[in-house]
Amino acid sequence: MSLAREKAGSAVRVSKIEEQERQQGDVQPGRELLYHYTDQKGLLGILKDKCIWATHLRYLNDTSEGGIVFRVVLDELNSRINSDSMMEFFGMQPVKRTGKIECEDEQIHSQGVAMSSWVTSQDVFVTSFSEEGNLLSQWRAYSGVSGGYSIGFSRSYLCAVGQHFLLDQPGRFYCDLNALIGCRYYDKKEEERLKRDVEDIVTAYITEATSKKQSVPGTGIEGFNTPGAIALKYFLSLGTRSAITKDEAFSEEAEWRFAFHLNRNNTHSDLEFRAGHSMLTPYLRIPLEWDDQPIGIKEIIVGPCPHTDEAMRSVQMMLKTQGIQGVEVVPSKIPYRNW
Repeated sequence: MSLAREKAGSAVRVSKIEEQERQQGDVQPGRELLYHYTDQKGLLGILKDKCIWATHLRYLNDTSEGGIVFRVVLDELNSRINSDSMMEFFGMQPVKRTGKIECEDEQIHSQGVAMSSWVTSQDVFVTSFSEEGNLLSQWRAYSGVSGGYSIGFSRSYLCAVGQHFLLDQPGRFYCDLNALIGCRYYDKKEEERLKRDVEDIVTAYITEATSKKQSVPGTGIEGFNTPGAIALKYFLSLGTRSAITKDEAFSEEAEWRFAFHLNRNNTHSDLEFRAGHSMLTPYLRIPLEWDDQPIGIKEIIVGPCPHTDEAMRSVQMMLKTQGIQGVEVVPSKIPYRNW
Protein backbone atom coordinates (compact mmCIF):
# COMPACT_ATOMS: atom_id res chain seq x y z
CA MET A 1 0.00 0.00 0.00
CA SER A 2 1.37 3.42 -0.95
CA LEU A 3 1.97 6.16 1.59
CA ALA A 4 -0.80 8.25 -0.05
CA ARG A 5 -3.25 5.36 0.20
CA GLU A 6 -2.28 4.75 3.83
CA LYS A 7 -2.99 8.41 4.61
CA ALA A 8 -6.33 8.21 2.81
CA GLY A 9 -7.28 5.12 4.78
CA SER A 10 -6.27 6.78 8.01
CA ALA A 11 -8.35 9.85 7.17
CA VAL A 12 -11.54 7.85 7.03
CA ARG A 13 -11.19 5.82 10.20
CA VAL A 14 -14.24 6.26 12.39
CA SER A 15 -12.16 7.36 15.37
CA LYS A 16 -10.68 10.14 13.25
CA ILE A 17 -14.11 11.28 12.11
CA GLU A 18 -15.38 11.41 15.67
CA GLU A 19 -12.34 13.43 16.76
CA GLN A 20 -12.89 15.95 13.96
CA GLU A 21 -16.55 16.31 14.87
CA ARG A 22 -15.73 17.08 18.49
CA GLN A 23 -13.00 19.57 17.65
CA GLN A 24 -14.66 21.42 14.80
CA GLY A 25 -18.28 21.35 15.93
CA ASP A 26 -19.39 21.85 12.32
CA VAL A 27 -21.39 18.66 11.79
CA GLN A 28 -25.13 18.92 11.29
CA PRO A 29 -27.06 18.12 14.48
CA GLY A 30 -28.90 14.83 14.64
CA ARG A 31 -29.11 11.53 16.44
CA GLU A 32 -26.09 9.28 16.63
CA LEU A 33 -27.81 6.32 14.96
CA LEU A 34 -29.25 6.59 11.46
CA TYR A 35 -31.50 3.81 10.19
CA HIS A 36 -31.77 2.24 6.76
CA TYR A 37 -35.08 0.46 6.10
CA THR A 38 -35.04 -2.58 3.89
CA ASP A 39 -36.63 -5.99 3.30
CA GLN A 40 -35.18 -9.50 3.72
CA LYS A 41 -33.31 -9.37 0.42
CA GLY A 42 -31.78 -6.00 1.25
CA LEU A 43 -30.70 -7.13 4.72
CA LEU A 44 -29.03 -10.25 3.31
CA GLY A 45 -27.19 -8.19 0.72
CA ILE A 46 -25.87 -5.70 3.28
CA LEU A 47 -24.74 -8.36 5.76
CA LYS A 48 -23.21 -10.74 3.21
CA ASP A 49 -21.78 -8.36 0.60
CA LYS A 50 -20.80 -5.65 3.11
CA CYS A 51 -22.05 -2.90 0.83
CA ILE A 52 -25.08 -0.65 0.46
CA TRP A 53 -26.69 0.68 -2.72
CA ALA A 54 -26.94 4.30 -3.85
CA THR A 55 -29.83 4.63 -6.33
CA HIS A 56 -30.11 7.18 -9.15
CA LEU A 57 -32.22 10.11 -7.95
CA ARG A 58 -34.63 9.96 -10.89
CA TYR A 59 -35.63 6.38 -10.06
CA LEU A 60 -36.82 6.91 -6.49
CA ASN A 61 -40.44 6.67 -5.36
CA ASP A 62 -40.90 10.41 -4.71
CA THR A 63 -41.87 11.91 -8.09
CA SER A 64 -40.87 15.42 -6.95
CA GLU A 65 -37.22 14.39 -6.41
CA GLY A 66 -34.88 16.91 -8.04
CA GLY A 67 -37.66 19.17 -9.27
CA ILE A 68 -38.13 21.59 -6.39
CA VAL A 69 -34.78 23.38 -6.70
CA PHE A 70 -34.94 23.59 -10.50
CA ARG A 71 -38.36 25.25 -10.42
CA VAL A 72 -37.02 27.94 -8.06
CA VAL A 73 -33.99 28.53 -10.30
CA LEU A 74 -36.14 28.68 -13.42
CA ASP A 75 -38.51 31.20 -11.85
CA GLU A 76 -35.57 33.35 -10.77
CA LEU A 77 -33.91 33.25 -14.19
CA ASN A 78 -37.17 34.11 -15.95
CA SER A 79 -37.76 37.01 -13.57
CA ARG A 80 -34.47 38.58 -14.72
CA ILE A 81 -35.38 38.82 -18.42
CA ASN A 82 -35.40 42.45 -19.57
CA SER A 83 -35.78 42.63 -23.31
CA ASP A 84 -38.87 42.98 -25.44
CA SER A 85 -37.40 40.61 -28.00
CA MET A 86 -36.55 38.02 -25.34
CA MET A 87 -40.00 38.27 -23.81
CA GLU A 88 -41.53 37.74 -27.23
CA PHE A 89 -39.14 34.88 -28.00
CA PHE A 90 -40.16 32.99 -24.86
CA GLY A 91 -43.86 33.89 -25.21
CA MET A 92 -43.87 35.54 -21.79
CA GLN A 93 -45.75 38.47 -20.33
CA PRO A 94 -43.74 41.44 -19.01
CA VAL A 95 -42.85 41.10 -15.36
CA LYS A 96 -42.64 43.74 -12.69
CA ARG A 97 -39.07 44.95 -12.25
CA THR A 98 -37.55 43.94 -8.95
CA GLY A 99 -34.40 46.04 -8.85
CA LYS A 100 -32.26 42.92 -9.36
CA ILE A 101 -29.55 42.64 -11.99
CA GLU A 102 -31.31 41.77 -15.22
CA CYS A 103 -30.38 39.57 -18.17
CA GLU A 104 -30.64 41.01 -21.66
CA ASP A 105 -28.88 38.20 -23.52
CA GLU A 106 -30.88 35.17 -24.66
CA GLN A 107 -27.80 32.91 -24.72
CA ILE A 108 -26.91 33.71 -21.12
CA HIS A 109 -30.48 33.02 -20.07
CA SER A 110 -30.81 29.78 -22.04
CA GLN A 111 -27.46 28.43 -20.86
CA GLY A 112 -28.43 29.18 -17.27
CA VAL A 113 -31.66 27.24 -17.73
CA ALA A 114 -29.88 24.34 -19.44
CA MET A 115 -27.14 23.98 -16.84
CA SER A 116 -29.41 24.36 -13.83
CA SER A 117 -31.69 21.70 -15.32
CA TRP A 118 -28.75 19.36 -15.77
CA VAL A 119 -27.20 19.74 -12.33
CA THR A 120 -30.55 19.35 -10.53
CA SER A 121 -31.73 16.26 -12.35
CA GLN A 122 -28.87 14.18 -13.72
CA ASP A 123 -26.67 11.42 -12.33
CA VAL A 124 -27.03 11.95 -8.60
CA PHE A 125 -27.03 8.71 -6.60
CA VAL A 126 -28.49 8.60 -3.10
CA THR A 127 -28.86 6.23 -0.15
CA SER A 128 -31.55 7.03 2.39
CA PHE A 129 -31.36 6.85 6.18
CA SER A 130 -33.70 8.07 8.90
CA GLU A 131 -33.27 9.36 12.43
CA GLU A 132 -36.39 7.35 13.26
CA GLY A 133 -35.79 3.61 13.42
CA ASN A 134 -39.33 2.48 14.13
CA LEU A 135 -41.66 4.48 11.90
CA LEU A 136 -45.02 3.10 10.77
CA SER A 137 -44.91 4.75 7.34
CA GLN A 138 -41.53 3.14 6.68
CA TRP A 139 -42.70 -0.31 7.73
CA ARG A 140 -45.61 0.06 5.35
CA ALA A 141 -43.27 1.07 2.55
CA TYR A 142 -40.56 -1.55 3.07
CA SER A 143 -42.01 -4.54 4.94
CA GLY A 144 -44.03 -6.02 2.09
CA VAL A 145 -45.23 -9.56 2.69
CA SER A 146 -41.77 -10.80 3.72
CA GLY A 147 -41.13 -8.46 6.63
CA GLY A 148 -38.91 -5.42 7.03
CA TYR A 149 -35.79 -4.43 8.94
CA SER A 150 -34.38 -1.15 10.18
CA ILE A 151 -30.58 -1.20 10.30
CA GLY A 152 -29.06 1.32 12.71
CA PHE A 153 -25.63 2.62 11.68
CA SER A 154 -23.38 4.94 13.65
CA ARG A 155 -23.56 8.39 12.03
CA SER A 156 -19.80 8.86 12.46
CA TYR A 157 -19.26 5.54 10.73
CA LEU A 158 -21.49 6.55 7.79
CA CYS A 159 -19.49 9.77 7.39
CA ALA A 160 -16.38 7.59 7.11
CA VAL A 161 -18.08 5.31 4.56
CA GLY A 162 -18.86 8.27 2.31
CA GLN A 163 -15.35 9.69 2.64
CA HIS A 164 -13.71 6.37 1.85
CA PHE A 165 -15.85 5.90 -1.26
CA LEU A 166 -14.97 9.37 -2.58
CA LEU A 167 -11.27 9.13 -1.72
CA ASP A 168 -11.14 5.87 -3.64
CA GLN A 169 -12.38 7.65 -6.80
CA PRO A 170 -10.80 11.12 -6.89
CA GLY A 171 -12.34 13.53 -9.38
CA ARG A 172 -15.17 11.22 -10.34
CA PHE A 173 -17.86 13.03 -8.37
CA TYR A 174 -18.88 16.66 -7.88
CA CYS A 175 -18.71 16.28 -4.09
CA ASP A 176 -16.62 17.32 -1.17
CA LEU A 177 -15.85 14.57 1.33
CA ASN A 178 -19.01 15.21 3.33
CA ALA A 179 -21.37 12.91 1.41
CA LEU A 180 -23.78 12.32 4.32
CA ILE A 181 -26.24 15.22 4.52
CA GLY A 182 -29.51 15.85 6.33
CA CYS A 183 -32.49 16.41 4.03
CA ARG A 184 -34.24 19.78 3.89
CA TYR A 185 -38.02 19.81 3.80
CA TYR A 186 -39.65 22.42 1.63
CA ASP A 187 -41.78 24.30 4.12
CA LYS A 188 -42.18 28.09 4.18
CA LYS A 189 -38.90 28.67 6.00
CA GLU A 190 -36.91 26.48 3.63
CA GLU A 191 -38.62 28.08 0.63
CA GLU A 192 -37.46 31.52 1.73
CA ARG A 193 -33.93 30.28 2.40
CA LEU A 194 -33.68 28.55 -0.97
CA LYS A 195 -35.00 31.57 -2.87
CA ARG A 196 -32.43 33.84 -1.20
CA ASP A 197 -29.60 31.45 -2.07
CA VAL A 198 -30.78 31.03 -5.65
CA GLU A 199 -31.15 34.80 -6.06
CA ASP A 200 -27.50 35.27 -5.06
CA ILE A 201 -26.33 32.51 -7.42
CA VAL A 202 -28.30 33.84 -10.38
CA THR A 203 -27.04 37.38 -9.77
CA ALA A 204 -23.43 36.19 -9.67
CA TYR A 205 -23.90 34.10 -12.82
CA ILE A 206 -25.52 36.88 -14.87
CA THR A 207 -22.93 39.40 -13.72
CA GLU A 208 -19.92 37.27 -14.68
CA ALA A 209 -21.41 35.87 -17.89
CA THR A 210 -22.35 39.37 -19.10
CA SER A 211 -18.92 40.74 -18.21
CA LYS A 212 -17.05 37.92 -19.94
CA LYS A 213 -19.17 38.16 -23.07
CA GLN A 214 -18.65 41.90 -23.31
CA SER A 215 -14.89 41.56 -22.81
CA VAL A 216 -14.57 39.05 -25.67
CA PRO A 217 -16.13 40.67 -28.74
CA GLY A 218 -17.70 38.65 -31.51
CA THR A 219 -18.31 34.91 -31.40
CA GLY A 220 -16.17 31.92 -30.56
CA ILE A 221 -15.79 32.49 -26.84
CA GLU A 222 -13.79 29.53 -25.55
CA GLY A 223 -13.17 27.59 -22.35
CA PHE A 224 -14.37 28.94 -19.04
CA ASN A 225 -15.52 32.20 -20.60
CA THR A 226 -18.57 30.60 -22.23
CA PRO A 227 -21.98 31.17 -20.63
CA GLY A 228 -22.40 27.38 -20.33
CA ALA A 229 -19.13 26.94 -18.42
CA ILE A 230 -19.85 29.92 -16.17
CA ALA A 231 -23.36 28.61 -15.51
CA LEU A 232 -21.98 25.20 -14.55
CA LYS A 233 -19.58 26.81 -12.10
CA TYR A 234 -22.33 28.70 -10.29
CA PHE A 235 -25.16 26.16 -10.45
CA LEU A 236 -23.10 23.07 -9.68
CA SER A 237 -23.63 23.35 -5.93
CA LEU A 238 -27.36 23.03 -6.52
CA GLY A 239 -26.94 19.41 -7.63
CA THR A 240 -26.48 18.21 -4.06
CA ARG A 241 -29.01 20.76 -2.78
CA SER A 242 -31.56 19.32 -5.19
CA ALA A 243 -30.86 15.79 -4.00
CA ILE A 244 -31.60 16.63 -0.36
CA THR A 245 -34.58 18.98 -0.82
CA LYS A 246 -37.86 17.12 -0.38
CA ASP A 247 -41.53 17.96 -0.16
CA GLU A 248 -42.54 18.75 3.42
CA ALA A 249 -45.05 15.85 3.29
CA PHE A 250 -42.05 13.57 3.93
CA SER A 251 -40.74 15.47 6.95
CA GLU A 252 -41.65 12.81 9.52
CA GLU A 253 -38.96 10.58 8.02
CA ALA A 254 -36.20 12.89 9.33
CA GLU A 255 -34.09 11.65 6.44
CA TRP A 256 -30.35 11.81 5.87
CA ARG A 257 -28.71 10.82 2.61
CA PHE A 258 -25.54 9.87 0.91
CA ALA A 259 -25.53 12.11 -2.18
CA PHE A 260 -22.97 11.31 -4.90
CA HIS A 261 -23.14 13.63 -7.93
CA LEU A 262 -21.36 11.94 -10.84
CA ASN A 263 -18.98 14.16 -12.82
CA ARG A 264 -20.44 14.72 -16.29
CA ASN A 265 -17.07 13.84 -17.88
CA ASN A 266 -17.00 10.37 -16.30
CA THR A 267 -18.30 7.18 -17.81
CA HIS A 268 -20.96 4.91 -16.35
CA SER A 269 -18.78 1.82 -16.64
CA ASP A 270 -19.24 0.63 -13.05
CA LEU A 271 -22.97 1.27 -12.76
CA GLU A 272 -25.11 -1.72 -11.87
CA PHE A 273 -28.78 -2.30 -12.58
CA ARG A 274 -31.59 -4.08 -10.78
CA ALA A 275 -35.13 -4.88 -11.81
CA GLY A 276 -37.62 -2.16 -10.86
CA HIS A 277 -41.40 -2.11 -10.96
CA SER A 278 -41.53 -0.85 -14.54
CA MET A 279 -37.91 -0.30 -15.66
CA LEU A 280 -34.29 -1.08 -14.89
CA THR A 281 -32.95 0.93 -11.94
CA PRO A 282 -29.31 2.16 -12.00
CA TYR A 283 -27.30 2.15 -8.78
CA LEU A 284 -23.79 2.21 -7.29
CA ARG A 285 -22.35 -0.18 -4.71
CA ILE A 286 -20.95 1.63 -1.66
CA PRO A 287 -18.47 -0.52 0.38
CA LEU A 288 -19.20 -0.78 4.10
CA GLU A 289 -15.90 -2.44 5.03
CA TRP A 290 -12.33 -1.54 4.04
CA ASP A 291 -8.83 -2.13 5.35
CA ASP A 292 -9.30 -2.91 9.08
CA GLN A 293 -12.57 -0.96 9.43
CA PRO A 294 -15.46 -3.33 10.31
CA ILE A 295 -19.06 -2.72 9.36
CA GLY A 296 -20.60 -0.19 11.77
CA ILE A 297 -24.04 -1.62 12.53
CA LYS A 298 -25.17 -0.94 16.09
CA GLU A 299 -28.80 -2.06 16.05
CA ILE A 300 -31.28 -3.95 13.88
CA ILE A 301 -35.00 -3.49 14.50
CA VAL A 302 -37.15 -6.34 13.23
CA GLY A 303 -40.34 -4.94 11.75
CA PRO A 304 -43.87 -6.17 12.47
CA CYS A 305 -44.22 -9.83 11.48
CA PRO A 306 -46.21 -12.90 12.58
CA HIS A 307 -43.16 -14.71 14.03
CA THR A 308 -41.17 -12.04 15.86
CA ASP A 309 -39.04 -14.32 18.07
CA GLU A 310 -37.99 -16.54 15.17
CA ALA A 311 -37.26 -13.50 12.98
CA MET A 312 -35.02 -11.99 15.66
CA ARG A 313 -33.23 -15.29 16.22
CA SER A 314 -32.48 -15.76 12.54
CA VAL A 315 -30.98 -12.23 12.32
CA GLN A 316 -28.78 -12.96 15.34
CA MET A 317 -27.57 -16.20 13.73
CA MET A 318 -26.90 -14.40 10.46
CA LEU A 319 -24.81 -11.75 12.23
CA LYS A 320 -22.80 -14.45 13.97
CA THR A 321 -22.06 -16.31 10.72
CA GLN A 322 -20.80 -13.05 9.17
CA GLY A 323 -18.57 -12.24 12.16
CA ILE A 324 -20.50 -9.05 12.96
CA GLN A 325 -20.47 -8.38 16.70
CA GLY A 326 -21.99 -5.86 19.09
CA VAL A 327 -25.33 -5.51 17.30
CA GLU A 328 -28.51 -5.26 19.36
CA VAL A 329 -31.46 -6.99 17.70
CA VAL A 330 -34.85 -5.73 18.93
CA PRO A 331 -38.47 -6.04 17.78
CA SER A 332 -40.76 -3.26 16.65
CA LYS A 333 -43.68 -2.80 19.03
CA ILE A 334 -45.89 -1.11 16.46
CA PRO A 335 -49.16 -3.10 16.13
CA TYR A 336 -49.13 -3.15 12.33
CA ARG A 337 -50.21 -6.32 10.51
CA ASN A 338 -49.82 -6.91 6.78
CA TRP A 339 -50.20 -10.67 6.74
